[in-house]
Formats: sequence, structure tokens, C-alpha cells
Amino acid sequence: MTMPELSLASSLAYGVLRREALWEKIFGSYIEKNRSEKQKKLAPVLWDCLLLGTAGILELRHFAKGALVNGLLEILKARGQEKAVPMANAVLRNIARDGEALLEKFRRSPNLEDRALWAGFPVWTLAAWKKSWTSEELFDLFEWMQIPPCASLRASPGKRDEVMDLLRGKGMEGVPSDLFSQSIRLSSTVLPTLVPGFQEGLATVQTESSMLAASLVSDFWRQGLVLDMCSGRGVKGGQVAQALNSAPIECWELSPGRHGAALGEMARLKLKTGGRVGLRVGDALSLVPPEKPSVVLLDAPCTGSGTWNRKPESKWKLSWAKLDKTRALQRSLLKRALTLAETGGIIIYVTCSLLRQENENIVADALSEHPESVVLDVPWKGPHIRPGRPWGTYIWPILPWLDGFYVAVIMKRAEGR
Repeated sequence: MTMPELSLASSLAYGVLRREALWEKIFGSYIEKNRSEKQKKLAPVLWDCLLLGTAGILELRHFAKGALVNGLLEILKARGQEKAVPMANAVLRNIARDGEALLEKFRRSPNLEDRALWAGFPVWTLAAWKKSWTSEELFDLFEWMQIPPCASLRASPGKRDEVMDLLRGKGMEGVPSDLFSQSIRLSSTVLPTLVPGFQEGLATVQTESSMLAASLVSDFWRQGLVLDMCSGRGVKGGQVAQALNSAPIECWELSPGRHGAALGEMARLKLKTGGRVGLRVGDALSLVPPEKPSVVLLDAPCTGSGTWNRKPESKWKLSWAKLDKTRALQRSLLKRALTLAETGGIIIYVTCSLLRQENENIVADALSEHPESVVLDVPWKGPHIRPGRPWGTYIWPILPWLDGFYVAVIMKRAEGR
């Protein structure tokens, strides 16, 4: 593919994944009017063409709808589905005619299920969302989750002005953030390798929610080992290692692939591993740190519900069984973190989820087994910050550079205090 073709294909795929259930609902309503009772099941290629066509017609703003429809019809012919061409043509052209009005009906509907479909939320998850937020809060969240996401850059300490100059030199627009002193906001998404200064370790593509969460380690660290229990690709671990240039840091990761990526991330940031910064591959439920950590950063695996706008593919892989499995792992990891930390130590529990089942409920379970521990206040203020109920703090995705995050800072106190 050429770059313009690749850009169009990726935009179309993203458009499909953002609101897949809504597109199926819309084209499904036309199918019932255009197929006979004998047609019980659509061929997979026909289903895919209708899904791509509906998403492309209603999502893409700078593409000829007629050309898209004709291209999809040619695919049906090439795949031996000539008999389906008239129906597909009628459905897609009807959607092109009145789909925008139908979208607006979903957007303005007082029905929570309709609004969830419009926002791209799997309808089956509404039961979990209703236990987390009021209907009014969910309506607001559905609107915010439609804001086109933009990239933000974390400049290495003392390098923000230099990175800003590099951006200007490449004709890229960047604005300093007022939420985090190292952050630069871009006006669109970007491939990390195309960011000036990325290869040199001067800039890292990272959401501001992620930056804020990782910055809490610096806020609460005084001395001793910092343990990053689930370090992933090392983005937060790299931020912590740069900010605390004298602290011993150990990063654990279960996946060998992500562990390898974390090694590459540390090398890119010019952080030498094997000494002050240690990376180990293994299970955080069984690994043993070299000493009791004074701060534990637990960026727990989660549903990623706060990032569904930026990473829409994750929500369609979710199920009740996976949610229950994830919550069980979160409980085990947080209890393990409380066991590992030294007395007086800090555990920073982080998820990129907005579901209480993964946040306050997990903290409540951990505190029930460690009643001596206490949740501390997070030093954040602003319209993007909401208190948990009753523990922790939420970052709401009200800006293009923010994802939905939850943070709870727990101090492990001696028993009986």
C-alpha cells in the first residue's frame, strides 16, 4: 500500500472498531427490510462489507462515499457474492442518505442503551457501568469518549524547550501542557518513530494520565527501593528512573516480549540496566525483590475501559468471564504489593479503567485484609479530577491528551496502629 492508502485503511479500521456494535445495529435494521425470510445468515464477506461501508460512510469525513460503496460491491463480486450486490448496494446507499440523522437520534436518545451504542460501549457492559456512575455522569462520559484522541509527549527532564524547538524545526505543532511540566501536547496522533528527538531519548509518546500516575512515585518516594510490579514496555518505569536519578528501581514483567521492549526503552532513554535500574521477567505474584520496597507502583492489568476511545479494539475482546478473571488478578496483585512493601511504605495502585469493580472494590478487598493500612490523598486538582467512592482518585478523559485512569495511594502501616 502507498502511505495515503495505508492512512485510509487504518482510519477505516479505527472507525469500525470505535463503534462496531452501532454499525451492526444500523445496517441490521436495513437488512431486515431487504432480505427474504429464507435468508437466515449473511456470508462473512457480505457482513464485513456492510460493516466497513457503514463505518466508512458515517465516520470518514474526507472520502467519497460513492467510491467506497462501489469498491465494496466490487469485492463482493470478486468473492462470488454477485447475488448479494443489489441488497448491499441498497443498504449502503440508504445509510449514505439518512444515516447521519439516525446517528443523531442515538446521540440524543434519553435511553442509556442507545447512548452507549452511540458512544461505542458494548451494551452488555452497561450493568457494570451503572454500578460505577450515575446516568448523568455516564451521558457526560459517553460524550467525552468521542473526543478525537491526540498524542502528548513526555520530554526528558530539562529537555522540554529543546523538544519544542525540534518540533518546530519539523513543522509540527506542539503546546506545553499546564497539567504536567514535562508534557507537550500535539494536535493529532503520531507514530513514535516520527517524533523528533524520540530516537535520541529526548521525547516519549505517553498520555498525560499515564504521566500523572507515574509522577506520584516521585511525590511519595523518600528513600529506598522502588518496585514497578507490572512494568509492561517500561514507559512508566523509564519516567520514574529519569525523575529519581538516585533511587534503586526494579521492574517486573511477566511477558518476555514486553520485557524485551522495556529493555529497549531503557536503552533509548540512556538508562543503564543491571545496576541502579533492574529489569526482571517473571510473575509478580512469586518474584522476590532484593529488599523491602519503600514505594510499589502497581499498574495493574485491567479492561482498559478508560482508553477505549484511543484503543477501541480492546473492548470487543472483553467478556464477563475475562472481567472476573482480571478482577481476581488485580486483588491478588494488590494484596501481594501490600505484603512486599516495608512498614510505612507506599503502594500506588493504578488502572486505566473507570469501572468501580476494578478500582474501589479491589482496594476495599485489600484493606479488609490489611486494616492497618490507609488510603492517602492524591495531590491533584482540576475539572479532570474526580474523587473515588470512597477511595482513590479518577482522571476523567475530558481532553484529547487524557485517558480515563484510577489511582489509589495506600500507606502500609504497622499492625495495631
